[in-house]
Amino acid sequence: MRKTFLTVIAISLFTALMVGVTSCGRALPNERAQDGSAEFLAQDREDDTGASQQDGQESASDSVTAPQTTSNGLMNGASPITSALAFYRFDGEETSLSYSYDSNTTKSILSALDAVCAVAAKNWSLDDITLPIYGFEITATDGSGLFAAWSNGYWISQDGTVYRFDFSFAELETQYPWSDQQGDFSFTYFPCAHFLTQDENGWNRTLLTPVAELEPPDGVTMTLESWDKDMVTVTIAANSGTSWHYGEYYALQVFLEDVWYEIPVMPKHWGFHDIALLLQAGEKKNQTYYLKMYGDLPAGTYRIAAYGLSVENTLS
Repeated sequence: MRKTFLTVIAISLFTALMVGVTSCGRALPNERAQDGSAEFLAQDREDDTGASQQDGQESASDSVTAPQTTSNGLMNGASPITSALAFYRFDGEETSLSYSYDSNTTKSILSALDAVCAVAAKNWSLDDITLPIYGFEITATDGSGLFAAWSNGYWISQDGTVYRFDFSFAELETQYPWSDQQGDFSFTYFPCAHFLTQDENGWNRTLLTPVAELEPPDGVTMTLESWDKDMVTVTIAANSGTSWHYGEYYALQVFLEDVWYEIPVMPKHWGFHDIALLLQAGEKKNQTYYLKMYGDLPAGTYRIAAYGLSVENTLS
């Protein structure tokens, strides 16, 4: 009798462990993995009375408006009180952007996202991306930004980690009020676009945006002085009889199959000082451009472009 009782206990424990491995109902955050990705233990789905859900019934966590039961931690630190939530959508032709300004609405959206079970995806690749692609941006409590993208059941975090993330963003788009919708701007500025356009094989031009032909100003030249890993130094010269105004803005572009493309920056709040710089007639000045915001660059031909001027360099 005692032997039978112990056998039943052993079978029950094994069954419970297997349910925890295969189910992703109520995810409990475990210790962080060494690579920074969140690991989860899963419990068998139960209703409020403790009884297991029947197959075919929709759980609360499957709904867009689901109440938060646990946290996946992917949007930890978001500050809905002090920041609007920016919601992006790319359909292959146009990138649209709209906002949630109401803090209670934003909290509800973040709660719904936070309750989704997120499991690190080991074999994700750029080939898994399908349209539409959704994205989020919100300011964190420390003043930094939180960025994320989603496509085809995958959540792409701002550190490049990818998770399986079963959620209906189409319903999210229609069930919540969004304001100030904008469109017709480059995918280059989409949240986490850097990780949607580059992998171990280099740049993938499928989602990269081609750039218009440059129109250099008359009598002004840009000459490359040095190109290091983190910065590029050039000399700008006004060779005509007139002065020239410019600023600090610049962009890094890559040359792929006879076309120049914009390169998305790493997910972070980057900006330029909005100031006017003056180059007197006949004057030369050095200008330094920093590449940190573009991350590690794969081999290829690149150029710095600024106000119609450019310099090129090939990285091996």
